[in-house]
Amino acid sequence: MKKFALKTMALVLFVSTALTSCSNDDNSKNSQTTQKEFTTAVTGPTTGAKNQEITLTVTHVVDNNCGTFNRFIQSTSGNTKTIEVEVKYTGTNCGTTPSTKTQPYKFTVSQNGTYVFKFKKSATEFITHSVVIQ
Repeated sequence: MKKFALKTMALVLFVSTALTSCSNDDNSKNSQTTQKEFTTAVTGPTTGAKNQEITLTVTHVVDNNCGTFNRFIQSTSGNTKTIEVEVKYTGTNCGTTPSTKTQPYKFTVSQNGTYVFKFKKSATEFITHSVVIQ
């Protein structure tokens, strides 16, 4: 009787472990990738005051209707920032029609000067927006 109880308990433990470790989730619905996309336009003020937040409106491309803004990737050299838009794509049933979206780019500087923002327009071209801080 003890052997039977032990075997039964071992079988129950094995089956419950196997069932909980298997997932029935469809990961293709939740697939997620990020991709750098190009900027098509930048608008905003060309002057500002130090320690004041300034907002530029950045228009960028998304490949399909699953694309949403993820973050700005930027590198700084002096008063010049080079900026790329990273888009997150979630899902698989997204269509194939590209579209454009806008995203605010906010910055604050603490020193007077001319600040140059270079947004990637293509692999070799940039949209340049300068802001004079006084």
